Amino acid sequence: MLLEVNNLSVSYPEFTLHPVSFALDAGEMLTIVGESGSGKTTLARAIACLSEPEAQVSGQVYLNGRELLAMDERARRPLRMKEFALSFQNSAEWLNPSLTLAEHLREVLCRAYRGAAMAARMEELMALVGLETADLERYPRELSGGMVQKFLLANALALNPALVLLDEPTGALDIASSRGITALIQELNRRLGTAFLVITHDMKLAADLGGRMAVLYDGHVEEAGDARSLLDSPRHPYTRGLLQSAVGLNPVRDLWGIRPTTVSYTRQPHGCPFYGRCTQSLPLCAGHAPELTAQPDGRLLACNRGGVLTLLECRDICKAFGGRRVLSGIDLTLYSGEIVSLVGRSGAGKTTLARTLAGLLPLEGGGLVEFQGEPADFAALHRRLGGVQMVLQDSQAALNPRMTVREAVEEPARLSGCLRPEAAERALEDVGLFACDSFLTRRIHALSGGQRQRVAIARALAMEPALLIADEPTSMLDPSGKANLLRMLKGLQNSRGFSMLFITHDLDSALKISDRLFRLEGGALTRLNPNDYIQVRFDGLFDAG
Repeated sequence: MLLEVNNLSVSYPEFTLHPVSFALDAGEMLTIVGESGSGKTTLARAIACLSEPEAQVSGQVYLNGRELLAMDERARRPLRMKEFALSFQNSAEWLNPSLTLAEHLREVLCRAYRGAAMAARMEELMALVGLETADLERYPRELSGGMVQKFLLANALALNPALVLLDEPTGALDIASSRGITALIQELNRRLGTAFLVITHDMKLAADLGGRMAVLYDGHVEEAGDARSLLDSPRHPYTRGLLQSAVGLNPVRDLWGIRPTTVSYTRQPHGCPFYGRCTQSLPLCAGHAPELTAQPDGRLLACNRGGVLTLLECRDICKAFGGRRVLSGIDLTLYSGEIVSLVGRSGAGKTTLARTLAGLLPLEGGGLVEFQGEPADFAALHRRLGGVQMVLQDSQAALNPRMTVREAVEEPARLSGCLRPEAAERALEDVGLFACDSFLTRRIHALSGGQRQRVAIARALAMEPALLIADEPTSMLDPSGKANLLRMLKGLQNSRGFSMLFITHDLDSALKISDRLFRLEGGALTRLNPNDYIQVRFDGLFDAG
């Protein structure tokens, strides 16, 4: 075992890195990800025994069997750069502007090289990271950001350490330079067998580097395991939020980020750190911090609810009309707090599937729909808070034209016996309508098409659904109204945390808001990747006829 970290914790007056444990073998790649302030750099500095003087550090850090924290600095100093090296985000900490690159390397190499051997090693290191020998006579201020990062890597590798710690190696670089540094780290890992511990908030970098990944939030490890597995199927709501917020992984989609801590939630000192931002938290989470436990698939997870919940699951959904098969054995799973879009031609069966999953059409044959792990009782789910609500395509047909706005919004809650004071006002304000008396008393038939659609959405939101099924909610709106409604729906989903099944024939709209995207064609579902966007367009998926 190259590196073994046992219950390493660091306490500052204003921040605590809670006990962290992991091991790293020779030649491995481990990426630590998390938002700014999550404790990533604090962890790296503690491993390198470079914590600030006021830090209280406890635990053990073993490097090749030697406990670094138990040594005094005099004993540790010969190991630094020779057995492990580090490069932190701010190059000003490491590069003296008055020294050339050669002089920087000489300060490290003098511990093992002399004369011609040192000169040869300098040239070798510069070539290794893709820099010219002539660059050795340049000063740090004369280098681009990408060149500085390459040189910091060369400097870290000068004495062939078995382990290199990199803090935000691509943080301040343009896309081309970032890709070059990523490829260089991968190449050095393969060619030299160097183990890398990489600290970053860049999920694209973590995805490209592969290996293993650990997710830090507010000083706690929330999830850890094989990087590909965590990226393809995140189990912790925070991991999923990081992935959904990553620009590099979502080039087409509008991004909202993880919702801020809600004011109504107050976490106790020993509660789950993510409680106030989590869309599936329970009262238990406010006072009970989950332990990081091993899962059947080998990953580690800290969540009182066992990770992201399966909200709705359907199996073998079939439907036929007049002898024509519309749906053939559809299987679909919806998770808590996500938007899944269903696209396809007109007549493909999108609305049929939506109505079946909403309980408005009966199941056929052996079809099964489960909600939160139980067979779906749709009558009950429509009547209770936290159930299933549907927004129909034609708001004019969905709303009673003789009702006032207040009556239309309050009707489902009133009939279900769960009407709460101010429910209509809050729901209308959430959808961007001014809930004054003059508007609340207007008749539905007096509203514009856009206003009616927002009232229909407010009516569904007044029941605080866990799942909102929206069937072509923008199809009757002008481009500006459509854009505004889409942003409103995505914003509400982000802040409230409900799941949404978005039905549309508009692929562009679906790409903007979807976490996952499916095409319904010939009665079967196919998962689409946003990267398939151009190919799907070329295939003429939505051409007339």
